[in-house]
Amino acid sequence: MKRVLILSALFLSACLQEIPNGWTPQPTVEIKPTETEIPQQTVTSIPSTPTAYVEFPPASPLLAGPIDMIALGDSLTLGDGDETARGYSGRVLQMVSVLRPNSSLTNFGQSGWSSDALINGDQGLPGQLQRAIPEIEFSSKQGRNPVAFVWIGSNDLWYLYEYGGDINDEAEQLDAQHFAANLDVILIGLRGKGAQVIIALLDDQSRRPVALKGEAFTSITPDELNRMSVQVQRYNEIIMQKAERYGALTVDFYSTDIFTNPATLYDDGNHPNQAGYDLIAAKWFEALSLLLK
Repeated sequence: MKRVLILSALFLSACLQEIPNGWTPQPTVEIKPTETEIPQQTVTSIPSTPTAYVEFPPASPLLAGPIDMIALGDSLTLGDGDETARGYSGRVLQMVSVLRPNSSLTNFGQSGWSSDALINGDQGLPGQLQRAIPEIEFSSKQGRNPVAFVWIGSNDLWYLYEYGGDINDEAEQLDAQHFAANLDVILIGLRGKGAQVIIALLDDQSRRPVALKGEAFTSITPDELNRMSVQVQRYNEIIMQKAERYGALTVDFYSTDIFTNPATLYDDGNHPNQAGYDLIAAKWFEALSLLLK
């Protein structure tokens, strides 16, 4: 049986400080890009790597009324490759709004971001987790339903094999441990503030055309692509373990051919096209539907 230990409450209360007085966010009715300047008052502190064992209850049905969705991730969350500029998040918002009018979606996705950047920030922007927490708090205070979509890890893998030097078993083990610790921080931060969370299993990006042709990360060797194919399985095992521990749902992109099928890929052989994002949105909505019962 899932439980929340006393230590977890102490941990979260100590590490997730209150939002500064006077901050009055409004729920969004449009998808908000994050290239614009981010107000400093939306930043809140994020816990370091958890030291106390903590679990959360399983995902539970949402209350009646609007849903405030928050998307965190990299270029796949931002919607790179989609000529409509809606990405999966815009499509999900459209589907949800039919069932739950006045729902909103805030998209914090940023191209090139890893799980480190999602927590700590990059490119002159604060971390996505820092910006998501006040959105969740505001949604909860308004009696709405905060739901976070998390899709991260692709760039962790690209950067490991492109910039990590000579990669061996030990380096991959340390990398997997680091990714696991980051997921602890992300999921505790989101679930600890009351959001339901859906987190994505990663596709095997070593099989994407961009990887096989060596067109993006040119230093990655064929042997390293083989190692990456194994490492992504370790990542997905970690994601499933953390999802169970923190009461999150999962959406599976590992078992799809979206990133290998020319019909669903953009010209870069890396990101989905419009048809690909249609399928991706359908999978996110399928998982979300489990919370709408």
